Amino acid sequence: MRRITKKLLILFGGLILIGFYCEFLIYYVVTIQCSWPRIDTSHGENEVLKAFILADTHLLGPYRGHWLDKWRREWQMHQAFQAIIRLHKPDIVFILGDLFDEGEWTDNKQFNNYVSRFFDLFSLPNSIKMYVVVGNHDIGFHHRIRRGFAQRFSKLLKAPSVQHIAIKNNHFVLLNSMALEGDSCNLCTEARKHIENISDTLFKCSKNSMHCVNSEGTFNYSQPIMMQHFPLYRVSDAVCTESDAPPLSERNKLFRLKIDALSLEATKYLIKKIRPRAAFGGHTHHGCLIDHYYEDIGEIRFLEYSVPSFSWRNRPDPKYILAKIAPDTYEVEKCGLPRETTIILTAIIMICVLIRYVLRTRLLGRGLL
Repeated sequence: MRRITKKLLILFGGLILIGFYCEFLIYYVVTIQCSWPRIDTSHGENEVLKAFILADTHLLGPYRGHWLDKWRREWQMHQAFQAIIRLHKPDIVFILGDLFDEGEWTDNKQFNNYVSRFFDLFSLPNSIKMYVVVGNHDIGFHHRIRRGFAQRFSKLLKAPSVQHIAIKNNHFVLLNSMALEGDSCNLCTEARKHIENISDTLFKCSKNSMHCVNSEGTFNYSQPIMMQHFPLYRVSDAVCTESDAPPLSERNKLFRLKIDALSLEATKYLIKKIRPRAAFGGHTHHGCLIDHYYEDIGEIRFLEYSVPSFSWRNRPDPKYILAKIAPDTYEVEKCGLPRETTIILTAIIMICVLIRYVLRTRLLGRGLL
C-alpha cells in the first residue's frame, strides 16, 4: 500500500512539474534564446533605446470565441509578455494596434472592462513606458467608426490619433491608420493638422536646435521612426519573402487599399511630411520587410517592418521585435515564441517518460520482494 501511495505521489508531483514547465517555464526557455541586436553608434549608451515591439494581440471580447479559447490565449500571451519583460528589460514597449478583437462592437462598460483586462495581462513596472496605436478592430474601419469610439480609445489608452514622442533623442511618430482616409471627416482633419505641426517642428528643429521643443521638453533632432497599425502602400504581400511571410496561397492576393494597407496618396503624404528613417506596422499578422525608395519625394529611402501577430490565435508561431535605436542608427532582431505544437509534444513526451519511470520503478520494487 505504501509503495502504491509513493508511486502516486511521484506521478502527481511529476505532472505538476510538467505543467509548470509547459505553462510557465517554457516561455523563459525560448525567450532567453533571443537577445538584443548589436548596434554600432557614435552615441553613448544613455542615448540608445531598447524597444520591445509587438502587434495584434486581439483579446476576445464578450461576443466571439469560446471561454476556454479566450482563457488559453490570454494566459499564453501574458506569460510570454512577462517573460520578455523580465529577461530583456526593455526601456519602452510599442503595441501596434488591434489590442482588442471586438472593440468596435462593445459598449462603454464592456470596453472599460476590456481595457482593465488588457492592463492586467500586459502589466509593466513603473520604469517601463508603454505606447499603443489604435487598430481597426479597436474602433472599426474608417467608415464604421461609431461616434465617440476613437475618443474613448484615445482617452483610456492614452493614445491620441497622432502623437510625437522623443525619448533619448530618438523621435517616434505614432499614427491612427484609420484617420488617413483622406476625406474631410473630423478625425482625418484633426490628424492632418497634427501631422503638419509635427512636420513643421521636426523641420525647424533639423535647421536650428532652438526650435527643438515640444510639450514634453527640449530634445535634439534625429530622423523620426513611424509607428502605425496598417502597412504603407503595397499592392500585395508578394514582395514578402521572410520565413514568417504569408503562405504562398495568400501572398498574391491584391490588397484592398485603406483596408489592408494605406493608399498611395496617404503613404506619400506621410513620407513627405515625416521623412522617416524606418516604419513599423502590424495588421497582416505576418512578417514582411520592404525597402522603400521614393525618388520623387527627395530621394527618401527607409525600411518598413511588418510585425507578426503576438497571438497564437492568429499564427502558430507568434513573433515580436527587439530593436536598439540610437539617434544615428538602429538595429532590429525578430524573435519567436514557442509553437503550440512544440508545447503539446513536449508535454506528451514528458508524460510518457514520467509514466515509464513510475512503471519501471514499480517493477523493480516487485523484483526485490
